[in-house]
Amino acid sequence: MKKILLILGCILLFSPHFVSAQKRIAVLPFRNMDGNMALNPWCVKLSDSVATGLREADSTHKFYIVVPQDSVAELLASLNLDPMNPQYESDLWKAIAMLHVERAITGNFNIQYGKMLINAYNYDVQTKIPHPTAQAKNLFRTQDKTLDAVPAILNKLLPGLTQ
Repeated sequence: MKKILLILGCILLFSPHFVSAQKRIAVLPFRNMDGNMALNPWCVKLSDSVATGLREADSTHKFYIVVPQDSVAELLASLNLDPMNPQYESDLWKAIAMLHVERAITGNFNIQYGKMLINAYNYDVQTKIPHPTAQAKNLFRTQDKTLDAVPAILNKLLPGLTQ
């Protein structure tokens, strides 16, 4: 009987629905809207940098917990989801549901006027609607300074995660 109670306790403790009151967040690869395959590494570079910044911004897990990027990548690979596939947007919600998160961070980018145009969104998973004010839109950076946009992205997204 003690063994059964111990097992049930472990299940409740480690189940994503019972871990804590904090929001669970997944940061998903950004979409390359440009079509230039040479830009594809930015899909993961941007999401990894945003995820790292979010972890650092709430390192005590007071407001949220970020799902590890390797777990997100593993799930997307198992579902054969590719940000370059036109069906990515619709299939992505299946993956998000499997991650058991309350918030999903994702975005897109393309090249305009010789610069990278970056957008990032903080989605409420239940409604599939981005937070009305916690969005980072129209951030222009030269390609060599693309990651310099991450602090601006975090400044825009964080208020929607800590409320």
